[in-house]
Amino acid sequence: MKRNLKHRFLEFVLRHRLFLPGEKVLIALSGGVDSMVLLQLLYNWRRRLNIELGVVHLQHGIRGADAEADLQFVEEVSRERDLPFFPLRESVPTFAARHKRSLEEAGHLLREKLFQQVADEHNYHKIATAHHLDDQAETVLMRLVSGSGLQGLAGIRLQRGKWVRPLLFATRRDIEQFARQENIPSRVDRSNRDLTILRNKIRHQLLPLLRSEYNAEISSHLGRLSFILQEWDFYLENELENARRKGVIQEFKNKISVDIESFKLYFSWIKIRLVEHILNLLASQPIKINYSQYSDFMHWLESGRMGSVFEWNKRIRSVKRPGRVLFFLEQQRVEQPVEIFPEKAYQSPAGNIQLRLTPVTPEEVRFSKDTAEEFISGDRLTFPLIWRPWQASDRFIPLGSRYRVLVSDYLTDRKIGKPEKDAVTVLLNKEDIVAVVGVQISEKYRVQKNSKKIYCLTISTDE
Repeated sequence: MKRNLKHRFLEFVLRHRLFLPGEKVLIALSGGVDSMVLLQLLYNWRRRLNIELGVVHLQHGIRGADAEADLQFVEEVSRERDLPFFPLRESVPTFAARHKRSLEEAGHLLREKLFQQVADEHNYHKIATAHHLDDQAETVLMRLVSGSGLQGLAGIRLQRGKWVRPLLFATRRDIEQFARQENIPSRVDRSNRDLTILRNKIRHQLLPLLRSEYNAEISSHLGRLSFILQEWDFYLENELENARRKGVIQEFKNKISVDIESFKLYFSWIKIRLVEHILNLLASQPIKINYSQYSDFMHWLESGRMGSVFEWNKRIRSVKRPGRVLFFLEQQRVEQPVEIFPEKAYQSPAGNIQLRLTPVTPEEVRFSKDTAEEFISGDRLTFPLIWRPWQASDRFIPLGSRYRVLVSDYLTDRKIGKPEKDAVTVLLNKEDIVAVVGVQISEKYRVQKNSKKIYCLTISTDE
């Protein structure tokens, strides 16, 4: 006979060291039966665990009067137990529309963001959610049918940062039975019956079918699988750190470089995790890739010509270079011409290039191959100069040449391909190109022995 959920809960929490003595724990309380049971269990064991409790609730603006009643219910429950209560109001539908996410995904992201803010502001060490074993099974199945990789199949993490899930050992049936035995009140979210939502279809259709026709313990098996894969994910995190330390991955602000031969030595799931890590860094948000994307990328890496481009999405591309592959965040180009005057720094709209013209004396001129610092004759300059993206018709005379060439051809000859080529800008004196910024200056503006005015053109980038 199974022991009471109350004691199984304590054993699980202690075994996994989810809470340390003296910690403050913020409970994410929706008012549903799962979170109400979590509240009761933590409240029962608060002295044994030596923890302080608080409650946070998000009124998500989806279910009208029902959502408002949920908030009032949770507030009353918190007051009865004399627990600090942090009510939040935010429209999930508005957030979903703004960020082009499904309601479920938007709700998850918004709750995570807001609850984290409350925990940080009020010095809570942990945020406890009521995810349980059946939630884990649903999550693994959702990820499986959508073609997720190893990290996705690891499912809901038992602990990540401040977030802990003390009920991941218990089934929904265990929780509901405990709620009936202890007369724990709760609210019912009718949207959980909406079968247009994938999670609900899996909960009410797929999981019952798997239990009745294939394996009655399917939730437990999927839960164990998730724990095993979470250990793998921990291993992968260490491999990521090793890759950074060994220089396999070199990180800049809008560009990440990867050594191709070192990358190929990893097995497929580590490669996928490395790529996802890079995409996450560039996009500043979670991005998952499926095996088909990974397979296409590897084929391109093997057979794509040098300088060719692999597109991950509308914003992120990879470019093949000798020995390395570069991951780029698509740069916002300088769409509007910028007027340039001496002795002032100008920033591109994307924030990745800074340009400055500084008057210098002939004694200060020092020629080098560094295109981030160029010296130009100012005798012909009429201010303001104009800084803008290069155009298809742009021509100039490269330094050391006598002939005018298309900027596009010059960039191609220099083996500058997308997306770097798209981000190139030019500096104009009226309609005459003074410099292809950061690439080459014009022969017409070479510093001569008799130059009366000389300027130093400096370019700094995010690298």
